[in-house]
Amino acid sequence: MKKYQKTTIAALSCMALLLASVPAVFADEMSMPVVPSQDAQIKQEQEDIISAQGVLVEYFDGGYSTDIYLSGNVTFTFLPRTTGEYVFNVEDMNGNLKGSGRVIVSDLTTKTITLGNLYGYHKIVAYSPNGGGGGYQIHF
Repeated sequence: MKKYQKTTIAALSCMALLLASVPAVFADEMSMPVVPSQDAQIKQEQEDIISAQGVLVEYFDGGYSTDIYLSGNVTFTFLPRTTGEYVFNVEDMNGNLKGSGRVIVSDLTTKTITLGNLYGYHKIVAYSPNGGGGGYQIHF
């Protein structure tokens, strides 16, 4: 064997030994595995807490809410940041629109709107005028 081949083999062997002894800190395999039953249990506990409270805070223009189990009416309460049209859409888990409400705001006092005949799991998305944002409460 030639000298450069021996050097190359020695260098590669050293690198392999060094890499083998260093833990893969950023590797996905090293993260703590979540047992599927634990994951399902955590989700169920979160849903139970939300259902027990009956009130959830979400944000305009922030995408879909947490999945909510509805048994009839859902009421939205908010303090508007600006005047204009606020829209609340309630969709089933397949993305089908099941209820929609609009509030035309002309003053900055607390507003409430109730939608009815909603049963089962739903998600909510709400929009504010010009993306003004802010929060709203969902009472179910």
